[in-house]
Amino acid sequence: MRHIFLYFLTLTMFTGCKKEEQGSGPRIDIYLLKSFTTMVDKSTMPATISITNAVLDDTPLVSDQDIKVYVKATTTFVLSKDIQTVIQHYSSDKAFAITVDNQPVYYGVFHPLYLSSITFGLATISPLLLNNNELRIDFPTIEGNSFLQQLDNRNDSRIINALKTTNRLR
Repeated sequence: MRHIFLYFLTLTMFTGCKKEEQGSGPRIDIYLLKSFTTMVDKSTMPATISITNAVLDDTPLVSDQDIKVYVKATTTFVLSKDIQTVIQHYSSDKAFAITVDNQPVYYGVFHPLYLSSITFGLATISPLLLNNNELRIDFPTIEGNSFLQQLDNRNDSRIINALKTTNRLR
């Protein structure tokens, strides 16, 4: 009788500690935009750029299952695949969206490091990656500018919570 009790106690403990699997819970995907409009707001200091009228591509550039981890401190997605060859020639005429369950959380543009312009108000990805499986997303800001800091959604709670759910947040 004692062995049966211990068996059921052990079974109950392990079924209660079920870890969320990747693929269950919210999905994070990175989409290219088929079309979009950029707007410049010159009333802000500095002038900021935003994306409107965005239409997501039919399939994600990076799908949820391609994301191994997200490093919050560096806003870097570590991927299970190499996307360098796909994005290496992208420039600011290509834009992307980070989505949670197909709902855009924020938009950005590809911005090669050789361009001298700064895109305040938009997240950026340099198409020439340092590591082929790490996708770092930058956001140009000015220290002490609270307006720009409010526009930075790279660590939005929807993204962070989705990554926590699937144990991919670092």
